[in-house]
Amino acid sequence: MHTVPLCLTCILGDVFAAAQQVTDGATALEVARQSAAYLAEHFGYSEPPSYHITAVHRILKRVTGLAEPFSQQRWQANEIGVAIAAGAAQEAAFFTSKESRFRHLATWALAANSLDSRTVGTGYAFDPSGTHAYLSGYLQRGVTVDQIAALYQAISAGPQVLYILDNVGEVALDGLLIEEMRRHGCRVVAAARGGPITSDATMADAVAVGLHRAADALILAGPDTLGVSFAEMSPELHQALARADLVLTKGQANYYVFSEYRREVPGKVFSLFTIKCEPVASLWGVTRGSTVAAFLD
Repeated sequence: MHTVPLCLTCILGDVFAAAQQVTDGATALEVARQSAAYLAEHFGYSEPPSYHITAVHRILKRVTGLAEPFSQQRWQANEIGVAIAAGAAQEAAFFTSKESRFRHLATWALAANSLDSRTVGTGYAFDPSGTHAYLSGYLQRGVTVDQIAALYQAISAGPQVLYILDNVGEVALDGLLIEEMRRHGCRVVAAARGGPITSDATMADAVAVGLHRAADALILAGPDTLGVSFAEMSPELHQALARADLVLTKGQANYYVFSEYRREVPGKVFSLFTIKCEPVASLWGVTRGSTVAAFLD
């Protein structure tokens, strides 16, 4: 997906709101000033929005001197995610149908994508029971664009899967889905970012929730980019993309990138994400807040 005009105010508002949460007013204003200057020079419609978001959040880190903004919230999100995943795993044990169990875990992994404090406003300060109730609401509403049955058929053939991770906390639920895919004969490689940016999960976050044990391999996707970047991807990710029969991407930022560069990926691409803005909602013909579990053409 290309950047659209509406992205400009969204990107600037996002980084300014983030700066206000981690620093004083004067410094937050300087973050906004430098971000506006960057966007005035570089903003255009030829790249995915996530590339511009990455750039302004790197400005935030540089101006504030914070190598890992929201470090306490990120840690707390992982703790809550692990607790919720334990409950979801117990629920899954009661399913006698393999396909029903897979749908249950895939839907939990999709629901967990709604926990993005930047755009959804939920924050990460919930206790586990409160967060569980919030995510359960997504499960009860169902999946808006639902191709989970087709995904189940695809993984039943035991393909080589590349699983592109998204947010902290969420990754604990991803671990359950990864383990389930491996039970169906899939070899699953999970990819996480090398440095913190907003709420995206890093290699350290993935290890903290046990993903290095859930997946066959855990690789570096690249540096501190929002979602993966085809401009800054690691050699390991480049190789994994070439080898994968199926690429499963989490989150809207990864949807931006994989919908834009779909022709460069030889395998099938399946996207799991919550829609968090009007331009993406209009592309799918649904409303903001809808959930998508679908193959990308």
